[in-house]
Amino acid sequence: MKSEVGSIFTLIGGILTLIGAVVLVFIGIIILSLSSLGDKIGGELPTYVVGWVLIAVFVLLVVAGILKLYASKLMKDKKTTLKGGILALILGIVVSDLFSLIGGIVGIVQGSRK
Repeated sequence: MKSEVGSIFTLIGGILTLIGAVVLVFIGIIILSLSSLGDKIGGELPTYVVGWVLIAVFVLLVVAGILKLYASKLMKDKKTTLKGGILALILGIVVSDLFSLIGGIVGIVQGSRK
């Protein structure tokens, strides 16, 4: 049984994750560009470290967002609904995304039905 509802929830979660990643990369670029103006943020941590951490999180979010879109596509097929639901659930836990968690749970429930 295919999961339209789970697929839609996971698709929304993937799109929001990609939007969040784009916002985060702009913040990272701004911090990296401002790192030449000051040496430290709050006197403790060098600004370039914060910028590079934000860039690393951006890469993680982009990969997770693309995989969520793939999981959404998997849930539209009867044969791969369960696989897409499991993938969406795992990614929802890793990225703390409520939409993907709900979509993954719905996909698993509907995928386990015969």
